[in-house]
Amino acid sequence: MKFCVLTLGCKSNQSESSLIEDILLENAHRKTSLDDTPDLCVINSCSVTAKSDYQSRQLIRRALKAGASVIVTGCYSELNEAQVRQISNDVTVVKNDDKGTYFKDKYGPSKATSTHRGGSRALLKIQDGCNASCTYCIIPQTRGASRSRPSDEIVREAKALEAAGFMEIVITGIHIGYYGVDLSPKIELSELIENILINTNNLRVRLTSIEVSEITANLLRLFESDRVCSHIHIPLQSGNDDILRKMRRPYSTADFRQTVLMFADAIDNVSIGSDVIVGFPGETDHEFNDTYEFIASLPLAYLHVFPYSIRKNTKAADMDGHVEQGIKKNRAARLRELSGEKKQAYMALQTGKVLTAAVETIEDALFTGTTGNYLKIVSDIAAGFDIREKCLIKLLVTGYGKDCLAGKPIIIR
Repeated sequence: MKFCVLTLGCKSNQSESSLIEDILLENAHRKTSLDDTPDLCVINSCSVTAKSDYQSRQLIRRALKAGASVIVTGCYSELNEAQVRQISNDVTVVKNDDKGTYFKDKYGPSKATSTHRGGSRALLKIQDGCNASCTYCIIPQTRGASRSRPSDEIVREAKALEAAGFMEIVITGIHIGYYGVDLSPKIELSELIENILINTNNLRVRLTSIEVSEITANLLRLFESDRVCSHIHIPLQSGNDDILRKMRRPYSTADFRQTVLMFADAIDNVSIGSDVIVGFPGETDHEFNDTYEFIASLPLAYLHVFPYSIRKNTKAADMDGHVEQGIKKNRAARLRELSGEKKQAYMALQTGKVLTAAVETIEDALFTGTTGNYLKIVSDIAAGFDIREKCLIKLLVTGYGKDCLAGKPIIIR
């Protein structure tokens, strides 16, 4: 059977899609593209914004038009099964919690795990679900409460990834800072990362998004190791304390500033990214300007900017003062411009530094990679260097452009 898996949304979805692909591949099915008339199309949907909902519906229609049998899973179908069936009654809907067992039961046995093995950096999922109650977010309704995987299982998986040739793993989940709270005995995220480092040899570890209130002294100390990537993503969402309270975010702008400055002071050349929502209900020009000025004052390397999107059955959807679409668009454009300026400034600081990158693509005499501080880098394949995908390589940064660094290889490991 020819199949394709189409994925929208977060790294957790990417990891789960890889699990589905591995199950199908292990049972002799052949991966293809939607343009190659697959027999089966699996759509792993997203519902974090209205745009994600729209993209999910469009993919379902495209897959049906291609003549494939269509299975839809993920957060959009979790919330909107009736709307999915309005598109077609022939679509099969699989719940988020059933992603693994459904495909193993229907398409054959598999030893596949929840690790995304595509590309040169493996996504290692450590938990699912979220215990937060942010007023704008629907994900707890689609994913449930936080559920952690056993630490020994995760460590075994990390060791297997290193044995398979991966040199970087990306720790992912819906709410990774809450890892281990539900386990018995409890374990902190920092303990899990330390166990991975102890039980592997050269594997480097990258963390994904983690909340201000979940960054501990033990976690910060781990960043002193050259095997922990000098990159962290700390969601802000707003630079105004009144809006943060309306969002039900458990920190203040003062807390956020203190944490960012602590990281910048403690970790050399660290890349710090953040998320921002513009146009939250009741956000005035004054409050948006607070956010703009607050972000401008911080040593951030980049931003992910999202116009507020109404999600049904969330508290923010019923709040007064919803902001006009055009205003949200303009505010988002201003912050994205600021993000571009910050990224260029951060990239300019890299010239002359030696960075370690995971090699991702090789084409002709060039290769690209991702550095420990989360920048793309391009280099010639210098004579005497055996460049391979997944390997880590030290490069001297020789310059930069709009979106990536330029470098030359020094040492491979």
